[in-house]
Amino acid sequence: MPLSNATIRAVSLGAKPQRLFDAGGLYLEVSPAGSKLWRWKYRFEGKEKRLAFGAYPIVGLKAARDKRDLARKLLAQGLDPGKEKKLKSAARVSPLDKILSRTPRISHRRPPEAMAPGPLAELGIDDLEESVYRFLLSHTLATAVEVARAMGRSLRKIQLILDGIECKGLASHSPQIPRRYIAAQPELAIVALVKQRQADMERALLTIPGLKEEASHSAEDDVREQIVEVITSREALGQIFVQIQQAMTSDVMVFQRAPMLFADDMKKGPPSNIRVRTISDDSYLALPGSLEALQRATQLGEQTRFFSALPVKMLIIDRCIGLIPLSTENPGGPCLLLRESALLDALCALFELIWKQSASVAFNDEGSFHIGDKPPRVSEAAAVQIIPLLAAGLNDKAIAHKAGISSNTLTRRIAELMHRFDARTRFQLGWQAALEAFPEGSKAKSAIDA
Repeated sequence: MPLSNATIRAVSLGAKPQRLFDAGGLYLEVSPAGSKLWRWKYRFEGKEKRLAFGAYPIVGLKAARDKRDLARKLLAQGLDPGKEKKLKSAARVSPLDKILSRTPRISHRRPPEAMAPGPLAELGIDDLEESVYRFLLSHTLATAVEVARAMGRSLRKIQLILDGIECKGLASHSPQIPRRYIAAQPELAIVALVKQRQADMERALLTIPGLKEEASHSAEDDVREQIVEVITSREALGQIFVQIQQAMTSDVMVFQRAPMLFADDMKKGPPSNIRVRTISDDSYLALPGSLEALQRATQLGEQTRFFSALPVKMLIIDRCIGLIPLSTENPGGPCLLLRESALLDALCALFELIWKQSASVAFNDEGSFHIGDKPPRVSEAAAVQIIPLLAAGLNDKAIAHKAGISSNTLTRRIAELMHRFDARTRFQLGWQAALEAFPEGSKAKSAIDA
């Protein structure tokens, strides 16, 4: 029975050499030490002979069979394959190579600290090709023999290198015999190779849509894009948390309860174009520093409300991805990562329902904290300085100048007003605040004129 790779890999070592026969005289000799050598048994002129084809797996099963078939063709022509192999090996060392081997050689070996690829490796030019190219740059019209003598390499090897760099456009040769090689100018040859590599990269990029389409039809796609994924590593959860914060574009919804997953949640505040709504419960307000954190969050533009007991701890970004810890008591436990699905839509609906039922949270200028349906009135400073100017339609710079306050103070007071009146636009804020703070139109008008 012919051999297979599975049979070769499964062979057990014994105390004596083993022979695994394939077909046509080919067999694999397995030594007790574990080495596997290909042998071919044949007869020539009435004598039994053997020919080695190399070691497995360097020479695979198919390659060994190809060598056997080639040897059988030589045998059919009346030639001894073993003798032909010896003649071929002897032909590799020419008399010229023997002469060159006695001449002084230039060492091109790199020291251990400089074993990194050469600067032209990214263009498909290896170290030896680069060395030959540099030699040709400094030695105009050099022959292959001269290059071989200088590089300390065989003429056959150098000829192959010269043919290779000529194909890459780094050199050309004269028409006379022996050929004389001349290096191409670097500003032309290297730039051409760089452009060719760039074109190859662009062609590779063009395959992305097709590859993505193939991936979409793969059964593995369902595994890679699971709707619900369990994150067990604390480090992986931290990376995901940072990534989804950086990717948010419009809306953030948070159920906030103790213990906290990360101490620096939204520490720098969201961008102005992102609406962040947070609902906190009794367990969160009992944490040390929670009130200060809530006040800082409202000053940064976050909308905060209170609900006595939240059912779960949750973070939803842009209604397309969410994080939910499986344990409400263990912040280091596993966490669910939810992607767009009916389940995530249901959680968004749950948030909206509790948001409507929760109480507002507000702070005045003195830092007093209030929870209830009726938040405290707008501070006197905000009412007198900001509301009339907003109603007049002035921009921030003009408002800060007229009120005699800094831009940071103005931003804080506008955020307080926006939260107080649940306003979406500056005009809406100015109108509603003016109606409440100045029920008599004459008072609002006189403040604006002032």
